[in-house]
Amino acid sequence: MMWTIMLLIGLLSACTSHSRTPSPSSRSSLPATTGESPTPALENQLLATVKHAEGLGPGNPLLLTSLYSLATYYEDRKEYDKSAAQYERALKLKETANGPNHPDVAAILQRYARMLQAANRPSEAANLRLRSEAILSRPSTPIPSQ
Repeated sequence: MMWTIMLLIGLLSACTSHSRTPSPSSRSSLPATTGESPTPALENQLLATVKHAEGLGPGNPLLLTSLYSLATYYEDRKEYDKSAAQYERALKLKETANGPNHPDVAAILQRYARMLQAANRPSEAANLRLRSEAILSRPSTPIPSQ
C-alpha cells in the first residue's frame, strides 16, 4: 500500500509542480514538523489527490487510483466507514467505465469484501465475494479481430 501512496503523492506533485507557489495561508494548513504525527499529513495529501483528480473528470484513472488508495489508507487505520465510502465510489466509477461484470470490478469487490470482513460485517462481505466470484467465473469474451 505504501508504494501506491508514494506513487499518488508523486503524481500529484508532478501535476501541480508547474502551478503557482503555495500561498502562506495554504502552507499554514500543513501539519507542523515538530512532534506531530505524519498520519494527518498523509490523509490530507490523499484527500488533496482525490480532489485534484475529481477536477480532471470522472473517467480519469487518477481518480479511481486515488479513491482506492484512500480506501486502503482508511482500512489500515481501521476507519471502516470511511473506507467503505471510498470503496463504494471506486466501485461505481469502475462499473461505469467497464461495466458491472468486468474483472477489475471483481478485484475491487474482493478487496472491499476483505475490509467488510475485518469490520465485522460478514453478511455484506459474503455478498460482495459471491458477486466477485460470479464475475470471475464467466467466460471471457474474445476481442473481435479487425
